[in-house]
Amino acid sequence: MKIFVLSCAEQELIEAVNFYTEQCPGLGYEFAAEVKNTLDRISFFPPSLA
Repeated sequence: MKIFVLSCAEQELIEAVNFYTEQCPGLGYEFAAEVKNTLDRISFFPPSLA
């Protein structure tokens, strides 16, 4: 399954990563990694249509 991310959502993610990085160095990276892990899980295990 291929996941498409809208450009506005991608921009929000960048802003969130920057915000978390300002709060605590490295936190933005951890947040981005968790978002990626979640998108990977959705891609590997898509919801069934049944």
